[in-house]
Amino acid sequence: MTDAPGVLALPAAAAAGGTDAVPEAADSAAEALTGTASGTVTGTAGETLAAHLAAHAGSFLRGLPAIDPRTLRRVAGALHTFDALLDPAWARELHDELTRLGTLLGQELAYTRRLARLTAALDTLACVDAEAAPGAPKARALLERQLTLARSRAHSLALQELGSARFHAVADKMTLLVSDLPLRGTAGDGPATALLPPATSARLRLTEAVAALPLQRTARPYNGEALHESGEDLPWRQVRLLALRARYALEVCAPLLGPATGGASAGLAELARLLGQHQEATDAAGAAALAGATPRITPATAYVLGVVHADQRLEVEAARHAFSLAWPDIHHPDWLSDTWLTH
Repeated sequence: MTDAPGVLALPAAAAAGGTDAVPEAADSAAEALTGTASGTVTGTAGETLAAHLAAHAGSFLRGLPAIDPRTLRRVAGALHTFDALLDPAWARELHDELTRLGTLLGQELAYTRRLARLTAALDTLACVDAEAAPGAPKARALLERQLTLARSRAHSLALQELGSARFHAVADKMTLLVSDLPLRGTAGDGPATALLPPATSARLRLTEAVAALPLQRTARPYNGEALHESGEDLPWRQVRLLALRARYALEVCAPLLGPATGGASAGLAELARLLGQHQEATDAAGAAALAGATPRITPATAYVLGVVHADQRLEVEAARHAFSLAWPDIHHPDWLSDTWLTH
C-alpha cells in the first residue's frame, strides 16, 4: 500500500488530541498488560481484555497510514471470542468491519503471491516436461494478464477504502478501544479468570472442526484427497480461521497462564501456517482453472494450465497431509486441558 499516504488522513479522534495522544494511552495499556505476564493478574476481566485490545489498537493507530492485516485479525478475533463481555452491537459491528477491511486490504498481496506461485510452477514445468515448453510462454502471459489486472483492481479498491468515511469510522472505533472499551453492563467486573471459559470454547470449536476433517485419509501421503475439487476446501479454510481465533484467545489469556502459553501459541501458529499454504494452493489452482477456461486458447496452452492446476491441487494435498501429522502433537498440550476452567 505504498500510495496510501496520499489518500489517508489521521482519524478525527486521534487528530483532535494530537498525533501522540492516542499512542501514549495505548502504551500505558500495553504496560498494564505486559506487567502482569508473570501469571498473576489483579485486575478484572474487563481491564485485562481492555489492556490487550488497547495495545493492538495503539499499534494500528501508530502505524497509519500503513496497516498490518494481522493486527486487524487479532482485534477482530478477540472481539468475536470475548463478545459476552462487550456491548454486543458495538463489538459485532467493529468485528465485521475489521474482517471486511482485512479481506479487502489483503487482496492485492494475495494476487501478487498467487502470480509468483504460478509463474514459479510454470518455470519448473517447462524445465521437466518437454511437452509443456510450447505452451508455457502463452500460459504465463495469460496468467500475468489476468492476475495483474485483478491485482490492479484490488489496489484501487484498497486506496479508495483508505480514503473513505467508512474507514475513518473504523479508525475512530479503534481509538475508542484505547481509551474506553464499551463493556456489557457489569460483565467485565468479574475476575480476570472469567476470560478462560470463552478461550476454552474457542479451543473446543477448533477441536470439533478438526474432528470433522478426513484426517485418517490425509495422514497417508499421495492419498488423492485433494485431486478432485468437490467443495471440500471450505472446511479446511474454516479450521484455519478457528486456529487463528484460538491462538488470539490464548494471547489474551497469556497474563493469566504465564510462559506455558508459548508452546501452545507456537503450535497454533504452525497449524495456521500450514493451512495458509493450503489456502494459497487452492486459490492458485482456481486461478489456473479459470485461465484454462479462457475461450480460444491453444491446446498447448490449455495443456500447460491443466498440468499447473493439477500440481497446485497436489500442493493442497501435501498441506493437508502435513496438517494431519502436526495436529496430534499440538492437540495435547496443557492449554487444551480443562484446567483452563479452574486455573
